[in-house]
Amino acid sequence: MEYKLADQLKNAHPTAIRKIYMYACDHPEFLDLSIGEPSADTFPLKEIAEASRDMYENNGKVALAYGPYAGMDDCIDEIRKWVERRGFDMTNEAIEMLPGSGHGMDNMANTFCNEGDVILAERFAYPGIQNAARMVGAKLVGVDMDDTGIIIEDLEKKVKENPRTKFLYLCPSFSNPTGITISNEKRKAIYEIAQKYDFMIYEDDPYSRLSFDGDFKTEIKKLDTDGRVVYAASLSKIVSSGMRIGFFICNKDLRQYLEMSQGNAGVQSVPVMLTVANYMKHNDIEAHCRKVGEYYKKKADCLLECIDKYFPKSCKAITPKGGIFAWVEVPETLDLEETWDELIHANVGVVPSFGFSSDPDTIPGNAFRICYSTQPPEVIDEAMKIMGNLLHSKLD
Repeated sequence: MEYKLADQLKNAHPTAIRKIYMYACDHPEFLDLSIGEPSADTFPLKEIAEASRDMYENNGKVALAYGPYAGMDDCIDEIRKWVERRGFDMTNEAIEMLPGSGHGMDNMANTFCNEGDVILAERFAYPGIQNAARMVGAKLVGVDMDDTGIIIEDLEKKVKENPRTKFLYLCPSFSNPTGITISNEKRKAIYEIAQKYDFMIYEDDPYSRLSFDGDFKTEIKKLDTDGRVVYAASLSKIVSSGMRIGFFICNKDLRQYLEMSQGNAGVQSVPVMLTVANYMKHNDIEAHCRKVGEYYKKKADCLLECIDKYFPKSCKAITPKGGIFAWVEVPETLDLEETWDELIHANVGVVPSFGFSSDPDTIPGNAFRICYSTQPPEVIDEAMKIMGNLLHSKLD
C-alpha cells in the first residue's frame, strides 16, 4: 500500500553513517572509523557489576517498579553532587534524567519551537539537531565556523537575519563532528549575544570530561544568570553507552515544560538509574574520566601520526584535545562524495562533512570526520594508509 507519511518524514533522508553501516554489514573486513561510539574497553565493568548486584540485593523491588517521571532521587542526588563538585551553582537549577543527552534535542525543539521557527547551530554539527528541527517543522540555520569553532560575528548576523530564532545548539567541548573546543572568551561572547537577542542555548556536553590533559573550559551553563541555558550531559561516553543515561540541568521554572515535552519516550529505566547511583556513590567518577581521557589520547596520537605519515600535505587535521573525533580538511578541489564512495568500497569507513552540514546541498564542506575510539592502532594504521593512498592518487 502507499503510506500517507507525515510531511516531516517525507523530507527525511538516510544519514551518511547509515550508508556506511549497510555496506559494512556485508563486509566483515571493513575498517570502520565512522561511528561515534566509546570503546567498551573503557567501561568500568567490574564496578558496574558490583553496583548492579548491590542494587538488586538491597533495592530490587523498587528497581523493578515504575519510577518518577523526572528520574530516581538517588541518581539525581549523585549527579547533583558530581556537578556541584565541578563548580555548578544548583541553587535555582533542577535535574531531569534522560536516555542520553541526544534525546534532549527533541525535548528542546518540542518545548520551544513552532513550525517556521529557527534553530541555529554551527555549520557542521551533530545531525541529531537536524532531525529535531525537522520533526517540529523548524528551520535549521548554520553559523559559519573556523578552527576555533563558531564565528561570533556570523552568529550575530544570523540572529539578525532570523528574528524567529528560538535557540542555539552547541557542543562546545571536543565537538561532534569537528573535535573543536570553544575558548572561554568565545563562550562568554556567545552567552552575551543570547542575552542581547533573547534566545535560548542548548549546551550539549557528552565529551568534556574526556580531556587529554585535564584542561576543562567553563561550561556556558555556569555563565547563565537568567535561566536561558539548558545543559545536557551524558554518562554514555564515560560509563556505558548501552545503559543510555543522561540528564538536563535547567532552571527550576523550566523543568516542568521540558518534562512535558518528552512524551512517551521520556520514561527512564529505574534499574539503570539506581545502578548508576550506586556506581557514583562508591567510585571516583572523575578519576575514571581521567583514565578514559588518557586512553583516547593514545588513540588520537596514533591517528594523527598516521595522517602525517600517509596523507598529502594539502590535507590538514584539526588536532583534538579530548573526546573521540578528529576532523581532517581536504582541498576544495577534491570531489568529496566520489572520494567517500571509493573509500567505502576500499573498506574504509569515515564520514564526509556534508553528513553534518546544515545545508549539505549548497555548503557540503571539504572534510572528513574520523572516530578513533574503538579501533586498535593496527586498524587505524591500515585504514589511514588506504585513505592516504587514495587521496594521493587524486591530489598529487
